Amino acid sequence: MSNNDKDNPTYICNRCVGQCGRAIEDASKTADPEHKALRKPPELKADLDKFVIAQEDAKREFAIAMYEHARRREVSQGAGFLIVDDEDGQPEEVEIEKSNILAMGPSGSGKTHIARALAKSLDLPFYVGDASRLTQAGYVGDDVETLLQGLVGAANGDIERAQWGIIFLDEIDKLARKSGRTQSGHRDVTGEGVQQALLKLVEGSQIAVPRGQGAKMMVSGAGGTDVIDTTNILFIGAGSFAGIEEIVEDRVNKTSRMGFGGTQRKTLEHDAYRQVAVEDIEEFGIIPELVGRLPVRTSTYKLTEEDLATILTKPKNAILKQFRAMYQMDGISLQFEEAAVRAIAKEAAKRTTGARALREVVKAVLKPYSYEATSDPTIKSILITEEAVLEPGTATIVRENTTASA
Repeated sequence: MSNNDKDNPTYICNRCVGQCGRAIEDASKTADPEHKALRKPPELKADLDKFVIAQEDAKREFAIAMYEHARRREVSQGAGFLIVDDEDGQPEEVEIEKSNILAMGPSGSGKTHIARALAKSLDLPFYVGDASRLTQAGYVGDDVETLLQGLVGAANGDIERAQWGIIFLDEIDKLARKSGRTQSGHRDVTGEGVQQALLKLVEGSQIAVPRGQGAKMMVSGAGGTDVIDTTNILFIGAGSFAGIEEIVEDRVNKTSRMGFGGTQRKTLEHDAYRQVAVEDIEEFGIIPELVGRLPVRTSTYKLTEEDLATILTKPKNAILKQFRAMYQMDGISLQFEEAAVRAIAKEAAKRTTGARALREVVKAVLKPYSYEATSDPTIKSILITEEAVLEPGTATIVRENTTASA
């Protein structure tokens, strides 16, 4: 793109055109007196309640952290934030540092779901990275820089927007040192080595990131690089931390004694995540330097059968609503009896994948009808009963001018 001066043309790339357009749009929104104000934590949590069942503590912690992150971004785009110093009464500009998050809890309990919903609500780029795929630089696997590539992709190539985005590092517990606090005595390529590599990324640093998909596939220098400042990127480390219950229980019961006058050993069960301390996380195998860079710690808990039944029907994106909508597109009314909903929740609760198991169970229940029923114009409705959950293929099917069992 050039100006009208043919003797001295100037050019601007497509990426810059896009960024300029967004800058103008943001400026117009700021100038608009009716521009929507930044939503407060209670409002963010109220939105979460429409999509996420239970996990009240985690929803509050995430809402606060995300609000503070969005507030920091808002302040950075203005003239700074001034406070009055208590000592001399003079206004002083203060830089507010980010507070990264460590989320612990069983698989399928809603950690990713909560973070993703909030990021969408605040219109922030959001990227989920799998920590178990990361290795130290020079080894087969993904470098930590690929997390930044993914975030830039989520921001549609807008570097400025990506630098205020969110990286959700899932399965961070898989990076635990092989022997907890003790050095393992060998090169821990996928554990402590990756934790060390993450430190400067999480803390805030200027990182050169190759353009394109997959740093491992980039030829040195090919395609160029982008320098990304991670100072304002919010990092959320999440994992199930399976086995940390025993560590917490051992610490809590350290003073219990056997014999006469001894104290009874406490069994924590569901309360273990509530009592996790920094020393427990370090004992699990996360190095102190990384724990210190994740100052906000919260937990989600195992979902009950009642919670799972509610997830099936109540949220705006409830699983049963999704399947009913898909069948309705083919002119079929799909219905679930209340007893069937409870049976699905009970079956899902037996599995170890939490809420993710619900879709698996529902798909298995609907499998006998998913292939042929959607192309059969005579079928008007399918009623899923408790029996149809326990014995798939026995649902009640209503056809034109007739009623028959599957």
